[in-house]
Amino acid sequence: MIQDLPIADQPVSLLLISRKWFCDSPACPVKVFTERYDWLAPHGRRTLRAEHILRQIAFSTSCLSAQKVAQSVHLPVSHDTLLTIIRKTSIPVEVSPFPRSR
Repeated sequence: MIQDLPIADQPVSLLLISRKWFCDSPACPVKVFTERYDWLAPHGRRTLRAEHILRQIAFSTSCLSAQKVAQSVHLPVSHDTLLTIIRKTSIPVEVSPFPRSR
């Protein structure tokens, strides 16, 4: 089951059936190939757009408050999952154009 954004205040879960291919060659390092989708992260349990909304909620407030906000918009998620989303987010380091001199 894949979690997606709600529609008309109703939670949405998608049941996705994907194709798998098997490689019988002994030289092949990967034995099973699964169909990939551009709107779903590999091994993901929610769509990228749902993940984006949860990331915005998590960065805008504390994770305990974000959990309550996410549940109120029908995206149930734990605060631990929100912390994981924050940790997985790459944030570019910005260097100030004004050097500090002491």
